[in-house]
Amino acid sequence: MHGRIVRYLNSNGKGVVINASKMLFDFNKEAWHDKKVMPMVGMYVEFRCNETHQITDCKVSKFQEFGGNTMISEADFWRHDTDEELFTLQSNARDAIVQKIYKSTDYTKITEIPLTIKLVDTIKTYFHQEFLAISFLNDLPVTKDEILFDYAHLKRFGVKALDNLLFNDKTIAKDDFIGELSVMTRLDSAFSDFSRYNNLNLKQIFQDSFLLKQCHYQALVVAMNNSRDSQNLAQKRTNALKSDILLLERRIQANLDVDKNTQKLNKVKKELEEMLKAEKYYSGLSARLTDMKEKFESHYLKSFSELYQKIYTRIYKKVKSGLDICVTILDDKIYHKIIKSVAFSKGFFKIPENDRVPNIIYFVEQYMEHLNKDRLNEKDALAYRYVNTICKKHRKYFLIISTNEKRATEIKVKILSQNKFNVVKTAYKNTVYFAMVNEMRFDRIYIDPENVWKNPNELIKETKALKINENAKFALLPSSIKENRFGFAD
Repeated sequence: MHGRIVRYLNSNGKGVVINASKMLFDFNKEAWHDKKVMPMVGMYVEFRCNETHQITDCKVSKFQEFGGNTMISEADFWRHDTDEELFTLQSNARDAIVQKIYKSTDYTKITEIPLTIKLVDTIKTYFHQEFLAISFLNDLPVTKDEILFDYAHLKRFGVKALDNLLFNDKTIAKDDFIGELSVMTRLDSAFSDFSRYNNLNLKQIFQDSFLLKQCHYQALVVAMNNSRDSQNLAQKRTNALKSDILLLERRIQANLDVDKNTQKLNKVKKELEEMLKAEKYYSGLSARLTDMKEKFESHYLKSFSELYQKIYTRIYKKVKSGLDICVTILDDKIYHKIIKSVAFSKGFFKIPENDRVPNIIYFVEQYMEHLNKDRLNEKDALAYRYVNTICKKHRKYFLIISTNEKRATEIKVKILSQNKFNVVKTAYKNTVYFAMVNEMRFDRIYIDPENVWKNPNELIKETKALKINENAKFALLPSSIKENRFGFAD
């Protein structure tokens, strides 16, 4: 059955479809069986339903625009139950136009083949789903972040970072991310198709997407085939007539019904003369039409190939850029949710080993830590180099020296909130502090003078004596406001 989506909610994946009889049918995300396109209001669909008007199978219709080159009206859409029926109707309509053109054209005078559909329109139709996916980019705000992530390397870890956020903070709903996820789904499907497009036969695409839709060209093919058939019939008749002439000449030589056979011979010779002229005429016409057909194909195949590659490249860049924007926005959103999360402050960040925000980059690094760096596959090697490069450029390391766990956690979260690449280490003991400053270079070291095991000046002097941190900057944390047991400041 055909219908149109009149309501759809991204938050729960539920929607309503109306059919030609104005009846309403409910569907959910489990009934949507189209991986390339996500549902949206106004979209024409093909669906099946059960006795309770609940849709069990729904997918986007191949017909979203009507009239013009489609040869299908919206009324046709509502009168037919399936896309297959519409394709048959479309094919029949095109065949009727081809026959009309063929009958009204003098192929002895025609010098060129007009275009029925413009070249660019046929390619746009071919990439219809991709253009539809790109249009959803308008639903996303363009990120102002200077760092735009590469989706190709981080794709696998976006869902993991989001699942970790939702698992650790039950107050955050997945619906908060439905906009980014739905656009990513649309774009990812288009992006995955590009590997398939690389292996397709361009000549076959040209044949199916361009030549089959050119009615004037198809009418010329009919004329060319008919002229060949007429030439073949004339040739067969010529051969038959030549055999008849030989037979009649033998009968005349044998003095068998000379007058009668002579009349027949003259009649056959006259017909042979006409058939030879017809054969020559159809042979010339066939050759001429074949030449026009081949020149048409050669000219437009070159133009089609050039425009196809241009549009292909443009769409690829748009889709790739859109996915980069999507994964960056998703990561930023996860990052800001974590920073503001009370659950993460009281749980995750209290653990000294958790020195980074668990966003997408964090999970890439976690994954890489368990792999043998000398035996990485190509995909992991590219991701490893990418993350290393981006972190080397943007990451800064900080150290907090304090014996007060609560105080250290508060400062850690504040530093992490300044930049999602920041790494914040915490030293609660002198042994931990000494091991860290000997092994790692810090951009800034924060000392909590109220909660430290020795004089801050001595710590600074000791640290600067080490070559690795001789240029490290130091900062003393301001005095904290102490609270009494009732939760009020003293």
